[in-house]
Amino acid sequence: MTFVNNLPFSPSSAPFGSHGAPICAHETANVRLQRSDNLRRPKAFINAGTITDESGKVVTAELQDGTEHTPDNAVAIFTQLVTGNARWHWPDEPEGEHLIGFDTVSEQRRFAPGHYLDEGVDLTVIQGERKARVLHLPPPVIISLREPAPASGDLLTDEQLNYFRENGNNALIYIHGYNVPHGERGRFLNRKDRQKRYGGHGPGPRTAWHPNAATVWQDTEALSEYTASPLKDDEVNGTGAHSWAIHMEYQLNRAAGFDGKDWMPYSRIINISWPGDTGSTDFMQAELNAMTSGRRLAPLLLQLADADIAINLISHSLGARVALTALNIVGTIGRSNLVDHLFLWQPAVADNALTNDSSRDVHPLGLGVFPSAHSAARKIVVLHSRGDGILGPGDDEDSTWWQKALFRSSPGAIVGAAAWHLATADDAMDDVLGYFRGAYDKKWWTFPSFLDNGFGPAIEKLYKDYLPLTYDARMTAHPQRSLTTPEALKRTILENWARLEQDILAEAKALWQPCVDCLRNGERPPEYTLLAPLNHRASVSLKVAKDYVSRMKKLAVNKWVPEQPPRPALGHVGFDEVAGERAGSFRDRFVENNLLDESWFATDQSTWLFSHSGMRIPNDEIFERSYVDVILDSVLKKGAGFGGY
Repeated sequence: MTFVNNLPFSPSSAPFGSHGAPICAHETANVRLQRSDNLRRPKAFINAGTITDESGKVVTAELQDGTEHTPDNAVAIFTQLVTGNARWHWPDEPEGEHLIGFDTVSEQRRFAPGHYLDEGVDLTVIQGERKARVLHLPPPVIISLREPAPASGDLLTDEQLNYFRENGNNALIYIHGYNVPHGERGRFLNRKDRQKRYGGHGPGPRTAWHPNAATVWQDTEALSEYTASPLKDDEVNGTGAHSWAIHMEYQLNRAAGFDGKDWMPYSRIINISWPGDTGSTDFMQAELNAMTSGRRLAPLLLQLADADIAINLISHSLGARVALTALNIVGTIGRSNLVDHLFLWQPAVADNALTNDSSRDVHPLGLGVFPSAHSAARKIVVLHSRGDGILGPGDDEDSTWWQKALFRSSPGAIVGAAAWHLATADDAMDDVLGYFRGAYDKKWWTFPSFLDNGFGPAIEKLYKDYLPLTYDARMTAHPQRSLTTPEALKRTILENWARLEQDILAEAKALWQPCVDCLRNGERPPEYTLLAPLNHRASVSLKVAKDYVSRMKKLAVNKWVPEQPPRPALGHVGFDEVAGERAGSFRDRFVENNLLDESWFATDQSTWLFSHSGMRIPNDEIFERSYVDVILDSVLKKGAGFGGY
């Protein structure tokens, strides 16, 4: 006999579930997710991810608006989920808003960013509706001044401004130093597909990366247990300005009290990326770029101040020129004490850069001092070290080494030795330039000729439409090299200088009032082009422009070689050579008075900081003595605070 099944369904052969009934007979329920940042401010979902329930079914959410006090798409509803164990997978979108917590009525869980990107977060679907709140870090704040952009692109968005207002009503700005590219963000390991090393036993390790960018610091040593070979820091924590941003933000939080486990108090900072990567020898061009960037930074400082948000500013190396340019400009227009604390860490500027007396400037083009910058900061702290191989020689014997080398060795021999040192160096910038016993005090060198160093390359690039400007032009690869008679060349040079002077004065006249008006309105001032070396000034008068032309002509007569060396770097000697009885003719009473009344403070790190960039990945002593004892102690105990700490 043949049996015919007339049932409207096919009987299930699935095994019984955990509650003694087939999965198909389980109750279904909903999960209601809401999302907040670590300040517990409601945030919208772009993609709420998926939940895989106990039956293996993958469910996506329906996004709904919340109350009038929450943004659109503030609620994600997952429906028809089988009750029991489930797993929520978050896509880490928007990028950089890393998942750090998952709260239900009965439980609060905290975890490191990236930890649950692949495994997902376990949850229990209960009868009726499970309510949960997911917590995320806000995205990093990086303002790039590297490419032309609308003025609004140099400012914070309303959302970013509100974050700093609600996170302690303060903002910390960090500006990286010389020769740092923009770089790439870090990466998360794919925790689902990786395998751990077991002392040579078991399957070989395999390194797998998650496609999402990482914007927080990760421990490469700990992660290397799960990779085919030991990880390098730049593989995990990014490169260039992104790497500096991740490291500085993490170390500052750690110094403020962050325990590395609970990310709820973690505070984002504002990172400034600027085009200082002009090559390891074209320092003059990097200085010009720094001042152009500082000009664009000024409106951001005004935006924060006008929002009554306290500002702390940290710069490293040539980033000091970016910071001091911005402060000099806002100080010139009368915005005093705009910044609560200014920290100049290993500043690659002159040791008298903070003087209020422009006549003390030894720079041949008049861009060595920032006479109004001091007025825009309530407290100024300089962290310097004579152990910095980039900024200067280690002792008096080293200070004369390069002078002796010039007379006893050929430039080729010196460069050849340095090339070998570069090839075998762990830290190329610190080691090879340290081999020259300090690169900063040789920034005006003109040998060897095949390097783009000294004033010549930057000036010729700036005034390429006015060449030749010197008699040496016959020896260079310019179209004018066909001028063979001295008289013809002389006439051409005089005509070029006349054109250049006329155009420089015209630029000064045309931009004087627009610069003043823009700054008074908190807007980005126009950038000087022909007068780019004076971009650290709020505006350039005709008198100053004429003086600049005279300085240029004097420098040209000397084949772009200054008559005297630069002042020592502030990041190397501190104020030792401009304040006190031993300062001699360069003793500056203004500097002394600010040190005496403790408006300014200098920390000599010579006994614990021996690398120009040693603060990026600090040892314990640098961390405790520089980060904790100097920077965070000043900010937390004597200043406006850091985030919510």
